[in-house]
Amino acid sequence: MKTIVQQADKFIKNKSLLISISQVIGSQLLIRVMGLVIGFILIRILSKNDYALYTILITIQGMLIPLSNSSTFIGFKKIGGEIWDNDKKLSSLIKTADSISNYIIAIAFLLVGGYATFILLEQEIEFQSIIWFLACVLLIVIPDVKTSFLRNALLFQKKIKVVQVTEVIGHIPRFIILAFFFIILKDEITISIILLITIFSTWISYIYIQKQSKNLRFLNPVISKNYKETLIKYIKLNWHNSAFYTFKGQISIFLIGVFGTTDSIADIGALTRFTLIFMMGKSLVDNIYSPAFGRCQNQEELKVLFRNAIAIIFLTSAAMLITVYLFPNQILWILGPKYEHLSYELFLVFLIGSLNLLLGTVYDLNLTKGWIKYTPTYEIPIDVITLIFGVLVFNISELMGVLYLSLLSSFSNLLLHLFNSRHGLKYAEVN
Repeated sequence: MKTIVQQADKFIKNKSLLISISQVIGSQLLIRVMGLVIGFILIRILSKNDYALYTILITIQGMLIPLSNSSTFIGFKKIGGEIWDNDKKLSSLIKTADSISNYIIAIAFLLVGGYATFILLEQEIEFQSIIWFLACVLLIVIPDVKTSFLRNALLFQKKIKVVQVTEVIGHIPRFIILAFFFIILKDEITISIILLITIFSTWISYIYIQKQSKNLRFLNPVISKNYKETLIKYIKLNWHNSAFYTFKGQISIFLIGVFGTTDSIADIGALTRFTLIFMMGKSLVDNIYSPAFGRCQNQEELKVLFRNAIAIIFLTSAAMLITVYLFPNQILWILGPKYEHLSYELFLVFLIGSLNLLLGTVYDLNLTKGWIKYTPTYEIPIDVITLIFGVLVFNISELMGVLYLSLLSSFSNLLLHLFNSRHGLKYAEVN
């Protein structure tokens, strides 16, 4: 009888896991398809100059979001993994993190705004247009950062469906409106219209997840002094690494923007649209694997979970790289004739994407446990040495050289975070 009950429990757990995985895969497939279609529409209708500007603005947004919440998330995920089953405590954590994020967003915007202004002036964009573009990007970033805390809290509580619906809602309006413009008013599509549509979609998504997380808001949460101290502790410990990592992560656009040509910016922007494919794997990690890793308190189980994640990503990436190597022309056809000469660069982009997927997974799993043993001390020195070496060895005025530099940088970071994982798995204070 006991064996039957155990088997039934195991079946229910496996069934629940399969349902969760299918929800994530289904929604992420829809999101990535919409994202790819939107990207390819913009690539085909925008001139190389306009697409280069769009690439820079997307890069700025991609810098602001992690800079605004990455350091906070280390403490947030560590605390959240311990109190996820207590609504009152979790709502207090969200309130505390949200109050801190307001200041961090402001500081991040000042830093990135200055950086963005320099790059855009190098591209001969008028100053008044730069102010408008940066204001639009800020209105996209604010709800995205606020949503991220609610999203992670719901994932800790295994409310995966709500999170996936939130992401879908954030993409559907953008997809429909842009498709309408493409079919009916193709000549009227401008960078400003694209940004306004994105702002609308992002705020719709934020409003939805707020309504779906009432159990974490009706409790009248208060800011916790203890949580605040823990969050600030991790911010102080890792803010310089977060800032450096954010700027370094977008070094390709910076180098090409300063030393390269507008065509090169458009080329790298178009090629990196394919990296959305890797985001589906990252979504599985973020929505299912990482929260499960954070909840796990058994050292041996942690080791198994970690090894499985590495193995799955390695096999998946190998399959994609073989496909790209065999069929580059067919893949580049999607981008149109302006980009058909980039076969080798395409393979490098997929290789970098595979490496970054592995890096992002290891980094995310480490964050759930607060495993940053070597990061505060060694991350910046290693990155600086790698950057200097790459600039001296590779021709950074060309797309190929910048891609080689990105590959080298990702590999060195992966090694560092694997050492963090090794230390954490060996000395973790778990049951």
